[in-house]
Amino acid sequence: MLLLGSCHCGAVHFSVNSLHPYPYMRCYCSICRKTAGASGYAINLAGDNTTLKVEGEENIAVYRAKVQNPEDPEPIQSEGERRFCRHCGSCLWVYDPSYPDVD
Repeated sequence: MLLLGSCHCGAVHFSVNSLHPYPYMRCYCSICRKTAGASGYAINLAGDNTTLKVEGEENIAVYRAKVQNPEDPEPIQSEGERRFCRHCGSCLWVYDPSYPDVD
């Protein structure tokens, strides 16, 4: 299934093919709840990374969250790269090298 998306201001547009018949998954992790807002979860796209096409890539910024493990004295920086529009702040997608085929 082809998914089309954009940020609120229109500076970024993207398309990606879904790997699943139900391409939207809700994530309730603390990072997604705080960075995406809306209803206490983020909607994640299970898109095939090899099919991702982006227009306006120069308008994208990346945020890598710090994750605190209670057993470690210092937080570690997440490998997950949260993409958002640098103009309007819209959350776009997350890329995590632990799951290289999925955006």
